[in-house]
Amino acid sequence: MKNPYMSAWLSAANQIAAPARGQMMAEMQNAQTQMMTQWVEIWMGMWFPGVRSGSRKR
Repeated sequence: MKNPYMSAWLSAANQIAAPARGQMMAEMQNAQTQMMTQWVEIWMGMWFPGVRSGSRKR
C-alpha cells in the first residue's frame, strides 16, 4: 500500500532539488571546461614554447 503523504513529500522535495541539481551540474561543466582549457595551454606551452596562445587567425 502506498503512503500518499510520503508520495506528496517526495514530490515536493524533487521539485525543490531539480533546479539546484541543474545549477550544480552547469557549474561543474563550466569548471571542467575551464580546467581542460588551462591544462591544454600548459601542455602546449611545454611542447611548443615559442608559440603564443590566444586568438587564432581565420
